[in-house]
Amino acid sequence: MIEMADNTRTQVKATIRRAMKAAEKATNELDAAGMEALGQLYQSVLAEIQFQITNAADELGEVRLSRLNSLTAEIESLLQQLAQTQASLIDGYVVQAAQNGGASFSTSVSAAAVSKAIDEAVLAVRTFTHNDGLQLSDRLWRIDRHAREVVTQAVERAVIMGQSASEAAQDFMHRSQPVPTDIANNAKLANAASINRTLANSLMVDEGAPYWQIKRVMRTEINRAHGMAFQNAAFEDEFVAGTQFKLSPNHPKPDICDMHARANLHGLGKGVYPKGKSPWPAHPNTLSYEQVVFVDEITEEDRANQTDRISWLKGQSQQAKKAVLGHDKKVAALDKGYLKESMIATPWKHLEPVLKRKGINTQTL
Repeated sequence: MIEMADNTRTQVKATIRRAMKAAEKATNELDAAGMEALGQLYQSVLAEIQFQITNAADELGEVRLSRLNSLTAEIESLLQQLAQTQASLIDGYVVQAAQNGGASFSTSVSAAAVSKAIDEAVLAVRTFTHNDGLQLSDRLWRIDRHAREVVTQAVERAVIMGQSASEAAQDFMHRSQPVPTDIANNAKLANAASINRTLANSLMVDEGAPYWQIKRVMRTEINRAHGMAFQNAAFEDEFVAGTQFKLSPNHPKPDICDMHARANLHGLGKGVYPKGKSPWPAHPNTLSYEQVVFVDEITEEDRANQTDRISWLKGQSQQAKKAVLGHDKKVAALDKGYLKESMIATPWKHLEPVLKRKGINTQTL
């Protein structure tokens, strides 16, 4: 009878693992589809804005100051549509990602429990407050505001400076004097083609452009929704001991995720965390993920080798410590016994004042 039960449980575990892999694959495909959808959305809006700018130009291809107010209003309307569409797009992908994560346990957990796990994950993503105090809606609002600022300011600057320079150039020509190079160059700023090139960079290409920011947000929240629904559903299975923090094969370089994946903090094995204790996701845009660990997979060695983060860090090489802590001074603080567990993820610029208030001379670290 026991052998029959064990055999059945082995089959259930194998089914769950297959479902996990299928769910991970589905969410990776979902992420790729989301990135493509965002790209198409931004390219479409950019093309419409560029059309409006070209249409506003005179016969010389210049956008005059007299057209600026109406042109700005048209652009702001298009950006408002962009904001609404991308918010709806992200919300839809978050729901799908959560459904993928919860579905991993559809064979071992009741449909009601899976549905609850998915709903709670979606709500958590929508209401999750980051370290900077912002929720998803706040983050989207900031990106929307940034898009309006960079686009409208680029247009206004180009038109105003271009017209001013154009008028100055005409004065030089009326006096039969050569037009200074800087004035001649600025006069070209109001050219519609020039404005359109600047806009494309400001909206989509430049470092910190709205397009790159929104891609980061979408990828982070798709991943979060999948992982939270997965965690919620996993712990509805009585045979689940924890979830294991796993590094992606594409993990770019060592960082704090390496500690999360390798430290045995709960006596369940390396990187295994009980319900509510997982540090995943450790940072935005993470490539790490989680897998389920069952009760019968926990070994005596796992239980015997439980450690804490500080002890684990002290046992690593100096290079590994730096990779996790991110700053030589933090490594020195660790080595001298000043660093506490609550300080591990704190940036040095915020941690240094704390240590100074404790009477520690940070200059000598």
